[in-house]
Amino acid sequence: MGEYVIVFYWLFFLPALLLLFSIYFGRNKFNDNDKDTLPRPYPLLGHLVAILRNRNQNIVEWMCEVVNKSPSSTFFLHLPLRRHPHILTSNSANVQHILKTRFGIYHKHRKFGVVLHDVCRDNVFLADGQRWRKLRQLASHEFNSRPFHKFANFLVPENEISNRLLPLLSEAAANNTVIDLRDILRRFTFDTAVQMALGHDLAYLSNSPKFPPTHFADAFESAFEISMKRIFSFFWKAKRFFNMGSERRLKRDISEIRGFIREIIISRRKVKSSSSSSGTDHHHYHASDFLSGLMNDPKGKFDDDEFLIDSSINFLLASQDTVITALTWYFWSVLKNPDVEDRIVIEVKEKKSSNIRDMIYTHASICESLRLHPPAAFGGREATEDDVLPDGTKVKKGMAVFYHTYAMGRSPELWGSDWPEFRPERWLKRSEENGGEWTFVARDSFTYPVFHGGPRICLGKEIAFTHIKSVVAAVLGRFHFVLAPVMEEHPEPVFFSNSTSKMTNGFLVKVVDRM
Repeated sequence: MGEYVIVFYWLFFLPALLLLFSIYFGRNKFNDNDKDTLPRPYPLLGHLVAILRNRNQNIVEWMCEVVNKSPSSTFFLHLPLRRHPHILTSNSANVQHILKTRFGIYHKHRKFGVVLHDVCRDNVFLADGQRWRKLRQLASHEFNSRPFHKFANFLVPENEISNRLLPLLSEAAANNTVIDLRDILRRFTFDTAVQMALGHDLAYLSNSPKFPPTHFADAFESAFEISMKRIFSFFWKAKRFFNMGSERRLKRDISEIRGFIREIIISRRKVKSSSSSSGTDHHHYHASDFLSGLMNDPKGKFDDDEFLIDSSINFLLASQDTVITALTWYFWSVLKNPDVEDRIVIEVKEKKSSNIRDMIYTHASICESLRLHPPAAFGGREATEDDVLPDGTKVKKGMAVFYHTYAMGRSPELWGSDWPEFRPERWLKRSEENGGEWTFVARDSFTYPVFHGGPRICLGKEIAFTHIKSVVAAVLGRFHFVLAPVMEEHPEPVFFSNSTSKMTNGFLVKVVDRM
C-alpha cells in the first residue's frame, strides 16, 4: 500500500504543488536567492523550491555558494521523500573527522553502492570494512610493485606522448587547424589508462586525419554516466526490469566492457600457457600492467575471471577520468593566465634534462588548477551510527555527509580573499637554505581533499601527478594554445559534475609551435 501512496505523490500531488509554487516564482514571493540568506526548506518539498529557482545556474556552483555562506560552512540539504536531510560541508575539520578520525563509522554511501553495482560490482571502489581492507591491500601491493611503477610512470606516458600526442599537435600547428583539445586529451588518457590496466593499446589517439571510433571508451563513459543518473531517477529499477531506455543502453554497455576485458584475459592465458608448454619465459611485455600483475600471482589466488574483470574496471574508473579532467582544466587555466604560462615554459626549458619532480612551479600550477577545478566536486559518506561533527552538527545514523571539494577550493576561510585568482605562488615559499629558490608547500588532504584523505586516500595520486606533469612539460615546452574564434564568442565553459567534473561543449583551440 505504501508504494502506491508514493507513486500517487510523485504523479499527482507533487506536480500540483509545483504548479502552485510556480505561480509564486513568477511573483517573486520567495527571497531564497538573496545573498545574505540561506535557502529555506518547505514541507514535503524540502529545498526543491530553491533548486528549481536556481535551475538555470550550475547546481555545483549554487551548492558551493550555499555551503560557503553557511555560518559553519555546513548546510542541511532537504530533498523530497527523504527521511533525513543530506549534510554538505566545506569545513576542513569536519572532513578530517569523517575521513580519518571517525573513519570506521562513515562508510561509502549505500545509494552509490546500489546505483553503481552493475558496473563496479563488489570491489574496492564501493567496499567497506574487512572486504575493503583486503582489496585495498591487494591494490596497494600491485601499485607499489617495481615493474608496474616503472611501466605506469614512465614507459606508458613517454611512448604515448612522443609517438602520438606531440606529432598530432605538430601537424595541427603546421596546418593551422582547429582541434578539440578535450577530445584529444580524452583519447590520450584512455589509451594510457587501458595500457596501465590491461597492457593493451587501443590506439584511440592516432596521427591519421580521422580518429578511429572509441567504442570501448564510449561504452565505459556511458555506463558510468547512466549509473550516476540513477541517483536522481525514480523509475530506473522498473526500466531495468523491463529492459527499457537508458537501462537497456547500460546493459549493452556493460556487456561491451566486460566482454572486451574477458577477451584480453583469455588471450593472455593462451600466451602464458603456450610459453609455459614451450619452456620459454612467460613474463612478456604485458607482465608489467595491473591485470597481468594479478594473473601472474605465484600462488594463483586471482584465477577467477569475474574478479579480474571487476578489478580492471575499478582501476580504469579510478585512473582515466581524473587525469582527463585535470589536464583539460589545467590547459584552460594556463591559457587564461599567460604570465603563469611564461613561468612554466621558463622552468620546463631550464630543467628539461632533469627529473620532472624538480619542476616545482609547474607542480604548484597543477595543484592550483586542481583547487579550482577538482576532478570530483563531491565526496560522500554515510553514518552507520549517531555522531557529532567538530562544528557541532549532529549526524543521525543513516545520514549522508558530503564534503564539497569544489566549495572548499573556493572558500575564503581556507584560501583567503584572493581565492578566485589562479596563483601558483600560494603553494610556494622562498627557501633561505637554497639560494632563495622556490620550495613547494603542500596542504593537508583535509583542506585539499582532491585525492580524498585518510585511509582511503587515492593510491594513484603520484601516478596521476607524474602523467599530468609529463604532458604539461612536453606540450608547453613546445606549443602554445590559442582559443578558436568560436570559443572567444562564448562565455567561459561551464564546470559540471556527474561522476567526475567536466567541461561543457569541448575545448576548441589552435596550436602554435614555439620552435
